[in-house]
Amino acid sequence: MVMGWRGRFVLLASLVAGTMACHEEDQTRGVQATAVLDVDALDFGEVPVGEWREKEVRIRNVGYVPFSALEALGLGNNPSYQVELTDGGGRVPPGESHVVKVRFHPLAEGPVEETLRVTTDANVGALQQLPVQGMGTPTRIGVNPPVLDYETLEVDSDRTLEVTVTNPVDLPLTLKVAGENADPFTADTITVPPNSTQVVKTKYLPRALGQMGARLEVVSCETCTPSVVDLKGNSVASAFVFDPAPVPFDEIPVHERTESFTRARNVTWRPVTISALATSDRAFSPLSKPEGATVQPGEVVEMRMEFAARFSGPNVGNLTVAYASDKARESRVMLDARGGRPTLAVAPVALDFGELPVGGKVEQVIRITNAGSNGPLTFTGVRADGDAVQFDVATPTRGTQNYPWKGGTWPTLEANGLQINPGDDALELKVYFEPKNEGTFTATLYVQSNDLFTPERAITLTGRARTSGPCVYELLPQPSLEFANVVPGRGAVLGFYFRNPGRAECAIKNVHLSNDGGGVFSMPGGPITGGVVLYDTAFSSMIAFRAPTTGGEFNGELMLTVNNPAHPTVTLPIHAVSNPSCLVATPSFVDFGPIRYDCPAQPRKTFLSNRCSEPLTVGDAIIGNGTSKQFSLRTPVTAPITLQPGEGFEMEVDYARNVLGQHYSPLYFQTSTEANRFLVPLLAETNHEGIQVDRFTQGTDSQLDVLFVVSNTTTMEPYQQRLRNAIPGWLARAKELNVDVRVGVTSTGLVQRQGLCGGGANGGEAGRLFPVDGSRARVVSGNSANAAATIQSNLDVGLCHNLVQGLETMRQGLSAPLSEQADDVRTPQPNDGNLGFTRAAARMAVVVLADEDDHSGFAPDSYIQFLQTLKGTGMSQRSNLHALVPSGTSCSTAGSSADRFTSVARGTGGSVGSICEGDYRGFLDPIIQQAGEPQADFHLTATPDGTSEMSVRVNGRTLGADQWTYDAGRNAVIFAAGSVPTPGQSVEIRYRSICAATP
Repeated sequence: MVMGWRGRFVLLASLVAGTMACHEEDQTRGVQATAVLDVDALDFGEVPVGEWREKEVRIRNVGYVPFSALEALGLGNNPSYQVELTDGGGRVPPGESHVVKVRFHPLAEGPVEETLRVTTDANVGALQQLPVQGMGTPTRIGVNPPVLDYETLEVDSDRTLEVTVTNPVDLPLTLKVAGENADPFTADTITVPPNSTQVVKTKYLPRALGQMGARLEVVSCETCTPSVVDLKGNSVASAFVFDPAPVPFDEIPVHERTESFTRARNVTWRPVTISALATSDRAFSPLSKPEGATVQPGEVVEMRMEFAARFSGPNVGNLTVAYASDKARESRVMLDARGGRPTLAVAPVALDFGELPVGGKVEQVIRITNAGSNGPLTFTGVRADGDAVQFDVATPTRGTQNYPWKGGTWPTLEANGLQINPGDDALELKVYFEPKNEGTFTATLYVQSNDLFTPERAITLTGRARTSGPCVYELLPQPSLEFANVVPGRGAVLGFYFRNPGRAECAIKNVHLSNDGGGVFSMPGGPITGGVVLYDTAFSSMIAFRAPTTGGEFNGELMLTVNNPAHPTVTLPIHAVSNPSCLVATPSFVDFGPIRYDCPAQPRKTFLSNRCSEPLTVGDAIIGNGTSKQFSLRTPVTAPITLQPGEGFEMEVDYARNVLGQHYSPLYFQTSTEANRFLVPLLAETNHEGIQVDRFTQGTDSQLDVLFVVSNTTTMEPYQQRLRNAIPGWLARAKELNVDVRVGVTSTGLVQRQGLCGGGANGGEAGRLFPVDGSRARVVSGNSANAAATIQSNLDVGLCHNLVQGLETMRQGLSAPLSEQADDVRTPQPNDGNLGFTRAAARMAVVVLADEDDHSGFAPDSYIQFLQTLKGTGMSQRSNLHALVPSGTSCSTAGSSADRFTSVARGTGGSVGSICEGDYRGFLDPIIQQAGEPQADFHLTATPDGTSEMSVRVNGRTLGADQWTYDAGRNAVIFAAGSVPTPGQSVEIRYRSICAATP
């Protein structure tokens, strides 16, 4: 059939209509223009302020028809960003792209954000936005040198130094001088232009005296981190420092003349020229003629002077040195003809050693001082005549320092020019009486010096000797003194006991260590010269073992001599081993201290724990051979005890106190994995009825370790904030008093809590210093640059816990293994030990902050004993706990009282303050004050029955009643100014005490 045009058209229309009905949507998309961006966001990262960074964004045509890129801009109009649509936009064919350039030029530090908007005429994606971000960081400004030291200038003079500042960016740099002492420092430049290097002249012009420091700060924006040039200088009144000053002259008769001299040193940075010397009194006249001499920095000029006495009595004057530096100036030094030249003084001037058995040996001490006031005296030696063979001398000492003789043999010995300063300085010399045969003996000892007028002082020595013996003795322990195992790096103390059970007296002498095991054994009280042990009397003395960090096995020997011709030499073997042990005792020894014969002895405790990561079994505990049988176990180990890692138990010891004297016994523990027994020494002393003896050792001043134990319970926020607020001023006070403070923080959390407290331990620090994860310094020196901020951050221990166990976290934090290890092997966190926090010579102050009482479980006495023994025997006063806890009703706290914290604070001589106080500085500052000076107050261990029988001795010398007082309210002996013991000196306080009330 033939179809006409109309029919074909209708058919074609039908076909087309059918086709479009099926594919119209897809075909419509196919002919549309579609624009997409090739990135979702732009991040420039860190860019120093003033520098440029550029990134590109491409507008891609993913459709099949072209479109035009119309516009690209930053919606925020942030000046730190520049946006450019390249070529001003244009046509973008299918499959091609058009570039948008974005440049980042930060004008301030910190995050900088913008939004990029791109506009096209595409059907799809005509308007698109993407976020843009970058971080402005400090500009890399060059300063050279980084420190300008103007050295020493005279007041009201100036010095100019230069620093080169390099500006690497297209922003101008601003310079300013900042700091507490900024006023004396100035700079001649305020602005450094972009992309330039400029030499800046700085000037130091001090108007006051002393050390000064400031900073030249260079910034690229007002809030930017500055590049810093440290500025420091020192200002003095005049260029010269004189030595000696005052200039001393000898005492001379009227009409006589004498000479002296001084040395003038130029301490400033510039040369000076001397123009004249003049004196205020014509009795003094210069002999040197330095006029016209130029004195370079650091150079010394000697100036000799003459004094012609014109009248009887003292005379003083001034020497004026006129000189020119930046201008005409003067220096002055005092001329002193009042006398006071170095003068030898010796006390006592006669020594009577009494009567002694032949073969014995006793000592007395003479003290050599300088009674002058101007300059040191030089001790040159000793000589003796008469019966000198019966006597002898030791080497001279100053405190604990021993000075060997330079030459000669007794009775003539030469000293190596030992200087003694005026005032409290002194040398001590032990003098021995060691008779070789019976009789009465007299000798004269001469002490020699460079004293111009009295170079020698004579001391009369007398002694008598009789025949006696032979000595019969008992020496304990037997067959040897056994330390067993003491872990490497630790120490222990035991002792020996010598008794005379015979009818003849025992003269003993030269009690010493004939073998100290290579230096590991020692006698803490030093060798014993000798003495007489009468029938049925005895004496004891300590022997110490210090295990080296390398460990090992060690043998030593104690030796002494007795008056028994058949067996004059007595020896006692000493043995110790040092191997690592999983067992740790806290405290590491049990010390009952001095106890009255008629007063009950309170049991003492030590806490044994497993420091290793594997279980440990303790098989038994026994008291070994010691000097007596006075100790017994109150809590014996009747069956093996298995300790899990970190687990422990308390061992309680009784002391019978029915034998007078000192007592030393070893307490041994046997574990399943260690061949050698683990040692805990037992120490005690029983005194005669009513007589108490407290012994102390004066510690080093100006060092203080502070452990803040801060409650992390949910109610502590305001109190933690008050403590943080007090820290900057407290550290400033420490610097004022020159106290070297070291600070650590732990929480009262012994176990972890579900709530997050931060620091990596979920609130369960268990004595580990915060933060456990090491995100900040955990041991902070008060002298570090960011000390206040770091300590404040560390005090933020969180608010997640519900259980306060601060006494136990304190003990864990200051005990092994935490105190001795960089990492606690019992925990998963790395490097979470407390090694390096405590210093042996420093005082320890534990400061507790809690709004309720402690719940650690052990009795407060256990923690008191721990702190009293923390620094060693005789050093109980060096460790105190101070408590900021609920006290009174001045505010509402989680608990109404804190008896346990208060008990430990008072038991260790610490202070108790109210946590409700608005400012904690009044509580914290006295802790610094106490550490800033040698300790003057020594708290007694018992209550005296008055002071009529009280005596105070320092280094064996009895002090007069005007040199100390007893404060009943504090139960402490307080030394008067000028009588305070110096570091290392021993203090012994004897008194009649009342027995403490028994529980």
